Amino acid sequence: MKINKDLDVKIQEFPEDLSYLARLLLNEIELGKRSNSQIEDIIREEIRELVLEEIDK
Repeated sequence: MKINKDLDVKIQEFPEDLSYLARLLLNEIELGKRSNSQIEDIIREEIRELVLEEIDK
């Protein structure tokens, strides 16, 4: 799909942590196995981990 290729190019421009998170979310959305609330939980957990990592630096 052209959209996925375009998104992939844009995601590659993200900082490493955001790129990982974006790929994870796109994969979950494409698989369609998780509910919106489960995907939101994944986002919250990843953000929490990123924030904690930054605080520890």
